[in-house]
Amino acid sequence: MTKKIILSLFMLITGYFLYNPMIISLTSVKDPESINLKSGQTFKLKDLPELKSSQNSVVYIVLAQEDRKNLSPTIPKWKVLKSDNTALVQDLLNCDFKYNNVDVSTIQSKMYVYSNDALVFESEISLDKNSLGLQNRSTGWVTLLDNHQLLNIISRFDSYNLPILIIK
Repeated sequence: MTKKIILSLFMLITGYFLYNPMIISLTSVKDPESINLKSGQTFKLKDLPELKSSQNSVVYIVLAQEDRKNLSPTIPKWKVLKSDNTALVQDLLNCDFKYNNVDVSTIQSKMYVYSNDALVFESEISLDKNSLGLQNRSTGWVTLLDNHQLLNIISRFDSYNLPILIIK
């Protein structure tokens, strides 16, 4: 009887962490190189110094609980999304962003870009139906020129299916 209870609890806890992985951050990305953008200027993520030479890239998007409530319906509602699909990652890095010369501080979801197993870029990301964009130390708050392009790319990300994600 106790074996069944222990097994049931183990399966329940494992199932919970597969849907809602634990995120452990052991390090953060080094301070980004400064970039000189003018208000209203457009750029692509691949133009950022940290991402210019990225190869074998993997992108993780960790969605905060509150942010998952207001997601665009095309985005999967998993806590962690992942893509190591080269074409999809390149599409993401080629999205056109507009520099706004402002900052926002209420974004809780994060995007991590790894290149050759090293964390090279980290940014807060908003996938809210009413507010799509990135907030990071390098660019501040930037918005997309084509919201549908980003939504289409992220809607094709896979769910992360391990109970723990270690950011290192």
